Amino acid sequence: MKNLGTQRLETKNLILRKLEIEDYKGAFKNWCNDPEVTKYVTWEPHKSEEVTKELYETWIKEYNNPNTYKWIVIEKESNEPIGTISVVRFYQEDLSAEIGYCYGKNWWGKGYATEALTKVIDYLLNDIGLEKVVARHLVSNPASGKVMEKSGMKYSRLLHNCHINKNGEIEDIKYYTKLKKQ
Repeated sequence: MKNLGTQRLETKNLILRKLEIEDYKGAFKNWCNDPEVTKYVTWEPHKSEEVTKELYETWIKEYNNPNTYKWIVIEKESNEPIGTISVVRFYQEDLSAEIGYCYGKNWWGKGYATEALTKVIDYLLNDIGLEKVVARHLVSNPASGKVMEKSGMKYSRLLHNCHINKNGEIEDIKYYTKLKKQ
């Protein structure tokens, strides 16, 4: 495994790059404050730009660790930040990582999440040298599972009754995997 860290990546429609402090304004405006966007993630909508700014300051400091893989996703056409994608967990014992992502709802259904996920998976498997990439979603968010499938990931397992959502309901989680040898 080569710890290359967060490198600039490009796709047809997107630029994936390290966060910069001024990105917090677009992030707050486009997704961080939106209850519909944050419905399926672990954090609550940000109440102010200052909350987003403080988070971005913390995340930017993490780039000092070469094992940090966190991108802001920029739509080329508008030069607008539309979301983030990052490695949320590394599993050194089997050279694998779990990816998480979040996008503003104005960009849902355009294929951008699939485009970014596909690029990050390729980078992690081929450039970094991981053997496996994993992602998961709540069963109440099947659109995220479709993103995973379209990016070449295969459904691998269902964990029953393992997550309490923001409404206090117990939910199942689906896992998807992409193997280097796949």
